Amino acid sequence: MAKRAKNGSIDVTEGVIWQQLLILCVPIFFSSFFQQAYSLINTFILGQFGGKNALGGIQATMSLTELAVGFSVGLGAGCAVISGQFFGQKDDEHLSRSVHTAMTIALVLGAVLSVLGVVFMPSILAFMGTPEELMWESVAYSRCYFGAMVFALVLNMGTALLRSVGDTRAPALIIASGCVFNVIFDLIFVAHFKMEALGCGIATALTIAINATMVMVRMMRAKGAWRLDIHKLGIDPTLCKSMISCGLPLGIQSSVYSFSNIIAQSTVNSFGADAVTGWGLSGRLDAIVWMVTEALGVAITTFSAQNFGAHNYERMRKGYHTSLVITVTLVGCLALFLVTFVNPLARFFIDDDVVVGYTSKMIHFIAPFYLFYSVVDNTSGVIRGSGESFRPMLLTIVGTCVFRVVWLLLVVPMHHTLETMLLVYPVTWILTAVLFVLYHHFGHWLTHAEERREKLELSI
Repeated sequence: MAKRAKNGSIDVTEGVIWQQLLILCVPIFFSSFFQQAYSLINTFILGQFGGKNALGGIQATMSLTELAVGFSVGLGAGCAVISGQFFGQKDDEHLSRSVHTAMTIALVLGAVLSVLGVVFMPSILAFMGTPEELMWESVAYSRCYFGAMVFALVLNMGTALLRSVGDTRAPALIIASGCVFNVIFDLIFVAHFKMEALGCGIATALTIAINATMVMVRMMRAKGAWRLDIHKLGIDPTLCKSMISCGLPLGIQSSVYSFSNIIAQSTVNSFGADAVTGWGLSGRLDAIVWMVTEALGVAITTFSAQNFGAHNYERMRKGYHTSLVITVTLVGCLALFLVTFVNPLARFFIDDDVVVGYTSKMIHFIAPFYLFYSVVDNTSGVIRGSGESFRPMLLTIVGTCVFRVVWLLLVVPMHHTLETMLLVYPVTWILTAVLFVLYHHFGHWLTHAEERREKLELSI
């Protein structure tokens, strides 16, 4: 069984695989849980104190906030793969340089995205066809959220770097404490000052900023080679190129995936405000499924990166099979739970028969197919752990995003029903799962990863 070192790290190149995956996974799950709790808390407090339009305004921005989160998480995860490989190789010098390069990337890129998000948000929401009665609330919330993008990138980059060395506990505790701050801020700005969606946006932005600060403090106090020193921030050109080549495809993939969800959101918008609210609420309820798949996906990526760095290829294969068994079991149970209890869960957030009806219909339609996406997350995770992220990006974009956009823009207008729109999710998940399994078994991703590593070792 893997043991946590005094500096918080975990070396998973030896030991019992299923235990190590769970040790990595559980804190990541709770970190995701508390991160998602921001949204659930916002949904609950707005539903109680803000009214239907305030709640619907935030739900209308969900695909945009997912775009922001997906890009920052994807970029962080890709950069962290390189750090994880150096950790597996016991190369402290390049581990330190990779950490400072990654954090500099997060600071610079985050500042740019913050400015762009605040300036162009009204135009983007108008382009998406956001219902007029939801527009003011949507703009107010999303401007606050995107204004905090510099903190979001620092937060997600920092947590990814900590996880790459096996320190999954600290990010989970930091995110959990942020959940408490979020509750306090929501009660102040939404319940007390009646600022509705704007207050919710301010609460979320402040929470992200506090969490980002806590992550940086944790890294600055680390005892290992991944300790962050503000004076050492800067770009190592060679490592930056390697990180961008690994991290940018993940960021782009998440962005394109979220862009397809923006098209889906635009389609849902055409069914009216109640459908928009129900769609957003269904996304909050099934977040537990994505938390499990994401946690095991990150765990197997960390596991794969460390073992790739240590040249333990057979152990990577065993880790992948073990992770698949765990994920399919957990996701299957969660899907069954959601299908059974979706009505009372939806009514917990809002007591509106029409909205609850839409939420129930959406969950019943897509929940049986969550298993296929869990296969995608696990298979792509083990491949990306080797540093090979470009081809997985292409598979995801083609299998999920391109086909989804084509379906939504061509098929749905001809058969304009909610069922036709929802069908795109099962179809694209199944297609992408098949593509990834075929690539994992018959592609040459490990060979490509070895070639990339040899080039990196020669250049540094």
